[in-house]
Amino acid sequence: MSPTSSPTSSALPTAARAGLVTALATWSVVVLPALVGWVSAPESSLGWWSGMAVGSAIWFLGHGQSVAGAGIAVSTTPLLLLGVFVVIAWRVSRRLLLGARSRVRRAEWDAVLWRGLVPGYLLGYVIAAAVFAALMLAGSVHPDPMAIVGCLLVPLLGLAIVLVRPGEDTTPDVVARGLAALPDWAGAAWRAAWRGALLLLAAGMVLVLLRVLLSLGAVLRIQSEYGAELVATIVLALAQVAFLGNAATWALAFLAGPGFSVAVDGVVSPAGAHPGLMPLIPVLGALPDDATYPGAMWAVVAVPVLLGGVIAWRVDRLLRPAAWRERLGAMVAASVGSTVLVTVLTALANGAMGLERLRSVGVDIWPFAGLLLAELLGGTALWLLVALYREHTEPRPDDGHESRARTVAADRT
Repeated sequence: MSPTSSPTSSALPTAARAGLVTALATWSVVVLPALVGWVSAPESSLGWWSGMAVGSAIWFLGHGQSVAGAGIAVSTTPLLLLGVFVVIAWRVSRRLLLGARSRVRRAEWDAVLWRGLVPGYLLGYVIAAAVFAALMLAGSVHPDPMAIVGCLLVPLLGLAIVLVRPGEDTTPDVVARGLAALPDWAGAAWRAAWRGALLLLAAGMVLVLLRVLLSLGAVLRIQSEYGAELVATIVLALAQVAFLGNAATWALAFLAGPGFSVAVDGVVSPAGAHPGLMPLIPVLGALPDDATYPGAMWAVVAVPVLLGGVIAWRVDRLLRPAAWRERLGAMVAASVGSTVLVTVLTALANGAMGLERLRSVGVDIWPFAGLLLAELLGGTALWLLVALYREHTEPRPDDGHESRARTVAADRT
């Protein structure tokens, strides 16, 4: 830093470079495999620029944005890819903020952060997004102009993870005051909420992986119909893996009750499977065949109910021996938080996948959110009954002393 430059003015270009680096790192995650698959495909007669355009389109999809063109519209966000992007943004922004914080006095930190580091980081990311959008001019699909700004979802999430963690040296004063003003149980509720959301998605992912394993023959049979060579097959497999997070939200909707649809007018729920006519996408071979299920299939809704009990148990363990009113409020807040997090991810996972029969893929959001919340709260109620029974039947710590005192008094009389 030169004697004539202020900490804020010197932070802006440094943060902009970090934003560019973050965008390039996330872009390379999808563009390099896309280029390898595009060039290695023997039937491909198009050049590198077309491969880069395809990779850029996937990059925008991974930021929750949509691309369209030539009669095709794709708006489904690959959730696992979005998660990878957010982790990259978190790691780079954390390194940026920690490095800047070590060179800035505490009194100057908020000004440097809000006037230099944050706007510079976002500016660098937006510039990179505009360049990637320009690269897509060589392809047949293009992002909406607002998608360039919409891509800020990823760096904003990365920054939020760094800035909102309590006790971090990089936490700005306004955030620290806000966290300090929260009730004592809020931290436990939040930790249980995001861990509960992970548990719910993990339950969906387990169901997806079981279906893929049980239907592996059908999946591989569809894969073989492409006739692609090894490298192109690997790239196609990676593209399908990126959407496994989306499939986990579908499976969770099945467990919650509303079910999901892949093809137009199709539905898979505990009542039955009527998936409709599927396109030749290998992983869709794991969908169940057309069938009407017996009423016993509705027992699957016990899974989110049990997970609601796990969330309540987690809150209860974190807050003991707080008052029951405080613990109950935290349990309800944790269930609501888990529902909100899962619902937001499910909404991102919904959308069109480009083909006519796949123009509306995913879950009916509001019935799903309502039923999931009711099931989690039902699990909370079950845990409350268990916990109250245990507290009523377990002896108090001083019960033994009181009994001995009564015995001694009786002996004396």
